[in-house]
Amino acid sequence: MDARCYGGSSYFWPAGKNPFSGSIPEMKIKTGLFLLLWIMCATCWGQAPELAVEYGPGTVPLDQYFTISLKKTGARPEKVEGFPEIEGLQKSTQRRSAATYRTGNKTTVVHTLTQQYAPLREGDFSIKPFTLQVDGKPVTAPAFKGKVEPMALVPGKSPSDTVPAAGPMAAPEFADVKDNAFLTLHLPKQRVFVGESVPVSLWFYVADTDLGLLDFYQFEPQLLAAIQLLKQRSALEQTVAQQEITPEKTQIGGKAFTRYKLYEAVLFPITAQALRFPVVQLQMIKYKIAKTPSLLNQNRLPDYKTYTTSAQRVEVRALPPHPLRDQVAVGVFRLREQLSRNTISLNQNLVYQMQIEGEGNIKALPLPQNVGVSSEVEVYTPEIRQQDRVAGGQVVGSKTFRYFIVGRQAGQYALRDLFQWVYFNPSTARYDTLRPSVVVRVRGQEDQNSFIRAQPLGDFYNIIETEKNQPIPLDYFKGVRQYTNIALAVMGLASLFVFFIRRK
Repeated sequence: MDARCYGGSSYFWPAGKNPFSGSIPEMKIKTGLFLLLWIMCATCWGQAPELAVEYGPGTVPLDQYFTISLKKTGARPEKVEGFPEIEGLQKSTQRRSAATYRTGNKTTVVHTLTQQYAPLREGDFSIKPFTLQVDGKPVTAPAFKGKVEPMALVPGKSPSDTVPAAGPMAAPEFADVKDNAFLTLHLPKQRVFVGESVPVSLWFYVADTDLGLLDFYQFEPQLLAAIQLLKQRSALEQTVAQQEITPEKTQIGGKAFTRYKLYEAVLFPITAQALRFPVVQLQMIKYKIAKTPSLLNQNRLPDYKTYTTSAQRVEVRALPPHPLRDQVAVGVFRLREQLSRNTISLNQNLVYQMQIEGEGNIKALPLPQNVGVSSEVEVYTPEIRQQDRVAGGQVVGSKTFRYFIVGRQAGQYALRDLFQWVYFNPSTARYDTLRPSVVVRVRGQEDQNSFIRAQPLGDFYNIIETEKNQPIPLDYFKGVRQYTNIALAVMGLASLFVFFIRRK
């Protein structure tokens, strides 16, 4: 065998079959043609676009995938977003591949990301122009029209022939494989008090061995319908916003499962009326599997299966009798305090922060109750701050009441004598009270004048700044009285004149 090396690659021909052998003119022609073809290929490779979108065949059988591929030269694409939803086709899995091309000493790698679509029915389909975001760069794809045809039959068989042909090219037979998946509504509490938190979450579980059998179908409309059924008129609701639904790994009976949290909220009943949760459904695409898998045929056939939850009920009990039963918060809370300073002088102020933190409806926590009014210390209406979040199915957070307190008389004053905060603890089924533990000391001698100066003077003294600071003559009001009498006399004469005119 002869060997020749061109462009870094070796080519071998059997003895006597060398294409460059023969006469010199014939060899020159063959050599020229070979170099021309090599240059054209190298030019095409060198000018290949960095990013391109390619569609699969315009006609696809019902049992095969339609594809949209993104091709990128150079580095592998890390984040690709924007593959469209196609009516009549279900978006399925993505596949990656890479091909290497060598031109002389130059090596080019082309990465391909292929999005597969499973046809749901026969007929035409269309794709509007769309834009893919590839690592932050936009790639525009044109419109496309395609058609889904019946499943490909074995050559030589008529379309009406339903009996599969024998042999390796026969149309595959599909079997419905039993899956291990379920939809469940998780309610950890079956009996609560009015105002107590009720965690609600909707989950879909699927065994890891059956992940390839199922795909979501028209997910958003189905989820919105399910959430609407789960809403309760007799309860306040705090939902948990989810940016995306991410799979979580878990174990059930020693078997690996993947679960998806579809919805989560915390309810707070406002009446002693039971919460009733009806049956909700989720329809999924479930694939039938070919009995005899083949590389030449589609081995999965899309079908549908509906998963349902069971109806559930949560009993709601009224709170025990108490004077503040309709006003107190329900939950598990604790008190944190902060005082700007313990000792102040007369008519000086301090800041006292009373922070209620724990688990419950943080947004609805009431103000502390005033249990006494004191002239020795003056307490102003508090500023209110709050923060809350959902963690572990509970609403946790805090609400801070920031008081300004002014000392009016010397002495020591326990703030627990001024206000307190009553709540109901559902864990113990008892009412509890949180009271301040700090003591404020006011020092100095009482100064009545300073107290008077601290009071508002009234509207009469407020006009001092706007009135003229000039003396008024002693006969000023005497002249005013004379002009007033003259005006009244004129008005009396005018009235008499009108009276006599009307009588005539």
